[in-house]
Amino acid sequence: MASRGTTLLGPIPWQGAKAAGAARLGVGAEVAALAFFFVFYANLAVVATQFHDVPQVIASSIVLLLLFPIGKYVLIERQPLVITPVLPLVLAFLGALFLAAALSSEPVVARKAVVTYLTEGLLLYLLVSNAARTTRTLNRVVWVLIIAGSLLGAISIYQELTHTYANAYGGLAQVDRVETGGGFNIAPQDSEEKVLRPRLGGPLGSENRYAQIMVVLMPLALVRVFRERSRRLRLLAAGASLLILGGLLLTFSRGAAVGLGATLVLMVLLREIKFRQILVVLAAVTAVVALAIPDYVTRLSSLQGVTRISTTDNSGYPDRAVLGRATENLASWYTFLDNPLIGVGPGVYFREYSQEYANRLGLRYLESERRGHSLYLEMAADTGIIGLGAFLAMVLTALAYLYRNARYWRERDTERSILASSFFFALSAYLATAVFLHLSYQRYFWLLLALASSTIWALERERRSEATAPGREHAT
Repeated sequence: MASRGTTLLGPIPWQGAKAAGAARLGVGAEVAALAFFFVFYANLAVVATQFHDVPQVIASSIVLLLLFPIGKYVLIERQPLVITPVLPLVLAFLGALFLAAALSSEPVVARKAVVTYLTEGLLLYLLVSNAARTTRTLNRVVWVLIIAGSLLGAISIYQELTHTYANAYGGLAQVDRVETGGGFNIAPQDSEEKVLRPRLGGPLGSENRYAQIMVVLMPLALVRVFRERSRRLRLLAAGASLLILGGLLLTFSRGAAVGLGATLVLMVLLREIKFRQILVVLAAVTAVVALAIPDYVTRLSSLQGVTRISTTDNSGYPDRAVLGRATENLASWYTFLDNPLIGVGPGVYFREYSQEYANRLGLRYLESERRGHSLYLEMAADTGIIGLGAFLAMVLTALAYLYRNARYWRERDTERSILASSFFFALSAYLATAVFLHLSYQRYFWLLLALASSTIWALERERRSEATAPGREHAT
């Protein structure tokens, strides 16, 4: 008897066409998702609006690309919406923001901040976690992010080699304060004249933020350098790492350097990479700095000024930027101490309290409002213990799930283990740099958390499937 869907002469023709159509639909949906991640991470939509007069409504519609894979899963394949294990804590954090906003003395300011969290946070989180829901797609997303970072790094390196700082290269290589010569002084301390050095800002136009999104990509690439089974992919990841590192170093971000260093140490401590492998990475960094960017050493040496803030030693004065950041962070801290439970309201510290509290300290006079120079301190000032606690519970839970899956799959499936480890260390890198940077350009954080959460959901589901599957010894 012929099987269902076939005749005695073979398969029914329309079924083959239907299967081919479904395959094409699946490929198209995945390509749409990957295109979104590339455009998003390279900030192309914003660049199109700011540099090429593309209407904002058109540039923002790039997010609609995610509706293609979501529609395929939900409407055609009849799969349910993804509820990641981290989602309840995301909602709890947003609940803490609503509470702080509701009790704030500046409700208008607080409401605007909450709307930003909803659009750049919750909405993005839900769309991304429902669009990238398989390990295959997530691995491809990682490579797309690495390629995006490589492109940005290559443009920055070319801009540096040619000294074309005034050329924004279509908006992908912006340099702040280029008309005044640059962002920091590289002249000797005893010199009376300043020698200003440009800092590259990539597609964001903000050196520290550009550095932060590049730091996040370094673990994604490095894990593949040392753990990919394919030699070709290892070489590709190694080349990408160098390009990303070049773009990162040319920002001259001290916080990014500390964040990257902390992430590399964590990778060694958790045995993700071996000590001799980290020596190779450090040797590469040292060679790049010594041969191509010697001014980076001058930049990092200014971190010594941190120790001079609270000392009575008159041998030197702290770096002006370091002193300013200390002022901003202390202002955040004292605002939190005065409002410890729910804070002053999302976004309210910056608008209403930062200048007043900072100028009480007598360290550096601020002529305008300034953000806290730490995600954790500013969030504590804005949302108190409740908000900061909810945020930490959210990200630490994500890290715990990722670490568990990285260990579980390490001896079972290399590709899945690499995926979990990649997002564990990428999220760790973001949290490390957040010690020195407030939650600006927060869409990058929520994208990273959403991809990490989607990875957790996919790997947990596969782990449960493996646990409940019949033993392999009984397979026929």
